[in-house]
Amino acid sequence: MSAHHDGCFAAWAPIYRERGYWPRPIMPGTKACKLPQWQRPDADIPRAELSQWVDRYADYGIGLLMGSPLPDGTHLGAVDIGRDEYMRLGIAVLGNPPSGRIGRKGAVFFVRVAGGVPAHPRFERRDKATGTKILVAEGLFRKALCVLPPTIHPDTHKPYFWIGTPLHYVEFSALPLITMGG
Repeated sequence: MSAHHDGCFAAWAPIYRERGYWPRPIMPGTKACKLPQWQRPDADIPRAELSQWVDRYADYGIGLLMGSPLPDGTHLGAVDIGRDEYMRLGIAVLGNPPSGRIGRKGAVFFVRVAGGVPAHPRFERRDKATGTKILVAEGLFRKALCVLPPTIHPDTHKPYFWIGTPLHYVEFSALPLITMGG
């Protein structure tokens, strides 16, 4: 089944960019941005090139490159809880985060990240019966992509959807803050 996004990137990229986030086009039928060097910050990409993306990839889905700077000196990040059975724990640990999205399973919640936090931490537990590691959650804090609604999920062929308030409506200071312990 072919995924068609009906102008998704063209409609949403300017809105997210206006809010200081770094939108990236998501190739239909995937969860990926296929642009060369897509992990570069917007500040390192010529404005003309960013504008061309809106026309050239108008019908692609939309994702955000994590790590965009926020006004308080923190950066945008996301906590990806990849299993439904850990959702309630994730919500509790993050203090009932105001904005998240769901694709096929689990959820991603948007956070602010302070300096010194690893770019891509993983939180695992060991299955008591088999001894194998089970990924509970991972941090998408820098140079990581997070696909946003209304992009079509490649497995379900349905749009990702928001839980809580869509990110573009949330005041950044309301997002949970992730810091190094101390």
